[in-house]
Amino acid sequence: MPINSTENQQKKIFQEKILSMFEQSLTEEQRFLQGVLSGKIKTYSHEEVIADLRKVLKR
Repeated sequence: MPINSTENQQKKIFQEKILSMFEQSLTEEQRFLQGVLSGKIKTYSHEEVIADLRKVLKR
């Protein structure tokens, strides 16, 4: 294995370890915000929720 390839592999492993440590250190609130910002968690505006609630209550 060439030296550059070995160095790149070591850098990748190091970065993955750092990322793992960072993710483990996040609080529940930080995980939630990270999910919102990444699009994994969808949020709804107050207006959308109220409009849907009114529709449901009229049934």
